[in-house]
Amino acid sequence: MHVTERRTIKVYDLWSRLYDRTFGFVAQKRQKCAMAQLPLKAGDRVLDLGVGTGMTMPLYPRDVKVIGMDLSLGMLTLAAAKHQAMKLDHCLLVQGDAMAPPFAAASFDHVLISHTIGVVSDPVGVLRLAARLVRPGGRIVVLNHFQSSRPFVAAVENALNPVCRRIGWRSNLPLESLLRGPDLDLEYCFQIRLADLWKIAVLRRTVGHRASKVPSGSVRFEDDTVVALQETSAA
Repeated sequence: MHVTERRTIKVYDLWSRLYDRTFGFVAQKRQKCAMAQLPLKAGDRVLDLGVGTGMTMPLYPRDVKVIGMDLSLGMLTLAAAKHQAMKLDHCLLVQGDAMAPPFAAASFDHVLISHTIGVVSDPVGVLRLAARLVRPGGRIVVLNHFQSSRPFVAAVENALNPVCRRIGWRSNLPLESLLRGPDLDLEYCFQIRLADLWKIAVLRRTVGHRASKVPSGSVRFEDDTVVALQETSAA
């Protein structure tokens, strides 16, 4: 079974009903640790790619500007409820496809990709787009499960992958394959526990990287106003 954006929408619209009480609950510590790798300063602009139900939004300092984008309207509806209840005015929610983000090149200081790179049809393509969207020297932090380098564990992950794909993610995505295409340097990669199945990879856009052509309809993240193609509402 191939991963497609159409299937991802269906799966995560269903997942949204239970996400915060299941996987989202156990992911909180990892997400907080991943966000700590972003060297945020006042006025920074951050793209939270695959923001899901918005669990990361309250963790951002109020003096940074954040766009949280997700493909699933079900997930974004819960994020919008958090946005309204917590008055997270420094964040904006956008429904959009990670394979075609509606932003101009170098619009963001940093990009966070949490539990998302393994649910898209083209993980390398998403990282290539993230490299285009981040400014030179900006960080891209990826939190995800990556295939083990140990042969036996990798074989198990390959065997489980058809089942995992049915519930919305890949179990056999190797980190090394992601780094072959985009102009990104891997600064470091770590797990918060020795036996953790998830890793945090910290990437930096290569200095001198030439941004790819800006797609038609792209918009820029301006100084005081976030511009986006589609905004979710709290309704």
